[in-house]
Order: sequence, then structure tokens, then C-alpha cells
Amino acid sequence: MKNIIATLSFIHCLTLSFGQTSDIKSLVDSLQYLKVDSLDCKATVYWKIVAQGDKAIPFLIDKLNDTTLTNISHKCKATKLNVGEVAYFALQQIAFFPAFVITHIQFDVIYGNGCWSFFEYFFNNANKKHYQDLVRKWYIDNKAKFKVQKISKKKMTECQKKFHIDKYLFWTE
Repeated sequence: MKNIIATLSFIHCLTLSFGQTSDIKSLVDSLQYLKVDSLDCKATVYWKIVAQGDKAIPFLIDKLNDTTLTNISHKCKATKLNVGEVAYFALQQIAFFPAFVITHIQFDVIYGNGCWSFFEYFFNNANKKHYQDLVRKWYIDNKAKFKVQKISKKKMTECQKKFHIDKYLFWTE
């Protein structure tokens, strides 16, 4: 009887764990259906994904090469963002992914409009798969080097406050 109870408890725990993972994957998969036009606090699904923290990272990396268009606009892109680009911005809200270290390309120009030269590279769909592969490999190799940093209430954005996001993963060499 004890073995049956232990086995059922174990199966229940596995189901809960898988359920949480599949819920995060479902959230990430729904990025293509965002109805809002910016990544402000009204982008509830986006911020719920960010609130998942490191648990969302593998699913977001999976989406980096998804060129399905969304309704989201960004000041540094003439057309709407695609799912891969939204996934990139979510990753950046969760953790520090250093562009130069990952790509070995120097992106040190910030233009007068506040746009970073990295976006010229990343917004080009021809680069999406290669960038995804680089990020995936880098993340696997460096996952243990991430340290949790508490975000002080003073530095929290309104969206971080609203969605209870109080941690950021900072990569250390």
C-alpha cells in the first residue's frame, strides 16, 4: 500500500511539473496572437512570460527564428516585429545575453534615434537561425554562470511591478 501511495504521489508531482512547463510553452507559443501594438504593460502575455524567469528561456530561444509577424511596433524597425524579435526582447527582460560574446560581432553603435546597431543584424530574417543556434549553444555552455540579481523597487519599471518581476539574471564571466 505504501508503494502505491508513493508511486501515485510521484506521478502527481511529475504531472504538476510537466503542466507548469507546458503552460510556459503555451504562453510562448501564443506570442504570435498578441493583440496589442507595443510591449507596454497591456502586453499581458508577454509580461507573464517574462515573469516566468529562467523557466521561459529555453522556449524563448526556440522562438528566435520564428518570422511570424505580430502587431507589435518598435521604434527601431520600420515594419512590425515578428515572434522571434518579441522573444528576443522577452529574453533581454529576463537575463543578460551579451551580443558580442554570443555572435563575436562588435555592435557598439547607438544611433541618434536610440537604436542599437545590433538591431540591423537581428531584424534581418536571414540571420535568425544562425543567431538562434549561437544563443542556444552559448546558453547551454553558460547557464551556470548566471547569478540572480534582485531588482530594487526604485529601479523597477511599472510593468515589472505590475507582474511581480523582481529578479534579473546577470551573466558573469
